[in-house]
Amino acid sequence: MEKNYSSNSFEINNMASDLIVGLDIGTTKVATIIGYLNNRGKIEILGHGKSASKGVEFGLIMNLLKAQESIKTSVQLASSHARMDNISSVYAGIAARHIRTSNCKHYILRSNHNALISQEELDSMKRDVENIALPPDQKIIAIIPQKYVIEDSADGASHESMDPVGELGSKITGYYQVITGNYQEIKKIHTCISNVNIETEDLILEPVASGLACLTEEEKQRGVALIDIGGGTTDMVIFQNGHPKFCKVIPFAGSVITKDIANVCKIPEDTAEELKINHGSCIPAKSNPNRVSTIMRPHQQTPLRITDEQLAKIIYSRVHNDILGYVKKELENSGCMKMLQNGAGLVLTGGGSKLRHIIELCQYDLGLNTRPGIPCVGFSDSLSNELKQPQYSTALGLLKYGIEEETKGIRVDERKEEFTNHRDEREEDFQPDNNRNTDDGGNGKHKFFDDFKNALTKLFEQIS
Repeated sequence: MEKNYSSNSFEINNMASDLIVGLDIGTTKVATIIGYLNNRGKIEILGHGKSASKGVEFGLIMNLLKAQESIKTSVQLASSHARMDNISSVYAGIAARHIRTSNCKHYILRSNHNALISQEELDSMKRDVENIALPPDQKIIAIIPQKYVIEDSADGASHESMDPVGELGSKITGYYQVITGNYQEIKKIHTCISNVNIETEDLILEPVASGLACLTEEEKQRGVALIDIGGGTTDMVIFQNGHPKFCKVIPFAGSVITKDIANVCKIPEDTAEELKINHGSCIPAKSNPNRVSTIMRPHQQTPLRITDEQLAKIIYSRVHNDILGYVKKELENSGCMKMLQNGAGLVLTGGGSKLRHIIELCQYDLGLNTRPGIPCVGFSDSLSNELKQPQYSTALGLLKYGIEEETKGIRVDERKEEFTNHRDEREEDFQPDNNRNTDDGGNGKHKFFDDFKNALTKLFEQIS
């Protein structure tokens, strides 16, 4: 929560309000957005900053020094834009390949069957779930109630409810999705932010934040899936009856597509990214087979000559087989496909959603009505076109989350204290390991990419 702003930098129409800051530490960029709630109940943006993300791969902080320098640059640009002296705290996002999900069931027996079920009882059940046993390297990020089953001791009947407050019953059984992350990876985020003299108000699961900025209340009530294709990960969240029901983080996204183009065409990644943005498409049949891009390649006399159709084949392979393939698998595993088909379908956001024809491919592959997700829900009409873009969905959602928490008067001091007093409270200096840490030591991942690269290299015979 921010209080260090100049009194003449903006006007809040005599409204007592504090500035809130959202910080999105992504694989390709770090975005900082400062805003507040105006007296019409809409969010106003005072400043924003963006810097190239260094030291982050697939959502994981690999080099703390580089990452915190990127954070510092982004924060300074945002505070300068807002004409603030400094930023003291942020709401930050988290989503990377270390995120895990599991299901948990917990029940309580009520002594007073005639008393109405209260929110305090549901909150107490959720706190009980927070104490479940976890592997020593895991920490809870979020607990998402899926449903409650209410039983009546009088006749033994039971029924499901998403919001049982005000109902009667002798037994409440709660079903939860528990989102956990690697403790050291979470600590790296806190460390990087702390090292630039900023406090972390809370860590929020990024797809949930993106959903706040892109989804309407009607969509969240009917049932909708939000897919955020970022630089390092593809994040998904399913809403039903107004609440998150299912979350997943998929370790394939836009940067992998760029690497595919660079590897197959033997060009630098920055050139491949430019080629993807300017000429790329997800559907080869909709690409021009006669339009040719000519690109000089390092250390080679002959330039690269590649048609839009050939480029689209490279992009399609990754998007269809892996990104949307994994999304479809997780949607089916969630058990929500029928609900989504009858509900609001799917909303696609994130920088990767700007790829040409990806909406059409998504509709075809997943069989769901799909629309682009623009982060403007709950924001004032003054939101700039620069920010009203899918790549800012997470940052704007983090800002909105922080404002909603502060507006409700809910602070997260207990959660921050719980993190500080975690079992690993030996007060020793944190020595980051800047080597990649994956479940299989990296060998399985490297083998996968080698196999995929070999398959794509067949296309290179046509391109060369």
